[in-house]
Amino acid sequence: MKVTYLLLLNLLLFFSNCTAQHGELNGDSLKIEYQKEGVLFKLKYEHLDCSYEILLNDMPIITSFGLGERSGLTVDINQYILKPGKQEITIRMFPAKKEDNLFVSSLSKNSFVKIDITKNKEPMTMLDQLNAKEKGNEYKWETLVYKTPQLEKPMPYSEYKTSFEVDAKDINWKIEGWSKSKKLINDPNIRREVDEFYDNYKKVLEEGNQNKFLSLVRNTIYEEAASKPWNKEIENQLTKNMSDYAVEKRNFIYPCKKAALKFFGNGRVVTLVCADTLTFGYSSLISKTAKNIMPKSHTFYLHKPEGSDKLEIIR
Repeated sequence: MKVTYLLLLNLLLFFSNCTAQHGELNGDSLKIEYQKEGVLFKLKYEHLDCSYEILLNDMPIITSFGLGERSGLTVDINQYILKPGKQEITIRMFPAKKEDNLFVSSLSKNSFVKIDITKNKEPMTMLDQLNAKEKGNEYKWETLVYKTPQLEKPMPYSEYKTSFEVDAKDINWKIEGWSKSKKLINDPNIRREVDEFYDNYKKVLEEGNQNKFLSLVRNTIYEEAASKPWNKEIENQLTKNMSDYAVEKRNFIYPCKKAALKFFGNGRVVTLVCADTLTFGYSSLISKTAKNIMPKSHTFYLHKPEGSDKLEIIR
């Protein structure tokens, strides 16, 4: 699930207050080990003349099926690294979107996706970085640079795999993610259960039910926070009011007439994506609020934790 850093911290503050007052939320203990310092892995990506998906350990971290070039952006990827060792990257390339309701027929010889994965010490202010440079101390390392090879001819689809290694000393977080989740890909009831989850998620936001919304997203919020090095003291610099995200008035737009299941996490994770041309490849839930100019695609990934038959948001 995509969450802004400010929203993440506000959610954590809200959870902390709930835990302090009530000990638990909906019967589940909420504890987090704050990493005051550590290593933060980042992925920078750029592309040309294509739609694409970038997956880490078979989980999507970047998806782009829209108009325009979303190049030169960077995302944190610690929450997709569940254990040290080999980390697998998959890049899937599709034809670019030409107009709102039209994709070109194929990839071109110019189509490419390039990624640059780095790791750096955190927390690290600009002053810390300048001091480190002056002293000749390393604080940032290039881990992987990969660019898809030039296509010899136009084609409708292309996929590439690469990998990078993560040292055990660079991981000071313990998150389970989807590693022990149930296999969903052959579950005969999964489509019905996913549809019901999406309907409930939409209803919770339409009703502005803050507690129910927080209950839905708590696991992914906590795993993301647990995997990142940041100082708990930053909470004192932020507002103590819970983000009004869950209670903000919104309208759901672009109703998806054709939605399809997509499986990730080696069949342990599922999501619902729209097959309509206008919103192809994105979540079937898209909303618009008065405060935001751009519509928001409510993208999240579901799993069934070990020992449970209930779908939950894991990312």
